[in-house]
Amino acid sequence: MDVQDLLTGVARVIAMGVADPERMGVLGWSYGGFMAASVIAQTPRDGVGLRFRAAVIGAGIVNLISNAGTTDSPSFTVSHFGNELWEITELLCARSPVLNVSHVTASTLILHGERDVRVPISQGYELYNALKRRGCMAEMVVYPRTGHIPHEPKLLQDVMIRTMQWMDQHVCG
Repeated sequence: MDVQDLLTGVARVIAMGVADPERMGVLGWSYGGFMAASVIAQTPRDGVGLRFRAAVIGAGIVNLISNAGTTDSPSFTVSHFGNELWEITELLCARSPVLNVSHVTASTLILHGERDVRVPISQGYELYNALKRRGCMAEMVVYPRTGHIPHEPKLLQDVMIRTMQWMDQHVCG
């Protein structure tokens, strides 16, 4: 229901006149990256146009099944979904953004640390490769020496600058 909650909030700020439905982007890191990927993979076209023109996904899970077998947090699936992956495969497939990539139209920037063991870098590559094979605008940046969250000031600055430039180009541009 997290995605529905987010989309309900977005619809509300559009109705209030706070957000321009023609110029929207979404971004997040870690669970926020999973939410951003989920939103662009599940958002249908609305009457006015595309809901999100751009996305920045930082270290986000995109395939709940492959992530369950590669993360350093093997209890994630049970704690968030209530059962082991082999007991809820259909649910996990339905909630995995990479398996719903046919809905994605947003220009997508994927940011990931090369040494991430919480959400292994393979998650970023799965989404990047799927988007490219679909012909979607996508870029992926891999941060050296970086685990789940960048800590080096130079790399944090790069994340912020790339994010602003991506949104400027694909939402405002």
